[in-house]
Amino acid sequence: MVADAAIAFLAAAVVLTAMAFSRGWQDLADATLYVALGLLMWRFRSPAAAFALLLIAVMRFFVTVGQAIETGAVDWTYVLVTIVVLFASIRAIEATLKLIGRFATTKRADN
Repeated sequence: MVADAAIAFLAAAVVLTAMAFSRGWQDLADATLYVALGLLMWRFRSPAAAFALLLIAVMRFFVTVGQAIETGAVDWTYVLVTIVVLFASIRAIEATLKLIGRFATTKRADN
């Protein structure tokens, strides 16, 4: 599940990078954070990286809502990216916490 969430963040970064060419370069900051933290989460199975991704996803949510309120128009690409990133970040936190610590599941060998 951690790898799937990391792939979702990398895909969101690709979409934001592609949108940066047509709508402005402000999305590159989010895309860079998604790539860096997504790769860290994927490589180290880090709950800290997953939590940071959740914070960035919540920030992305507020930016999307703010843009919709300010302009009166809804950009559905941003909405889709926001939904995917929020869902993936919540699942990533759950998956990384299940891999380590007190939430880890241990396999018992029945002899």
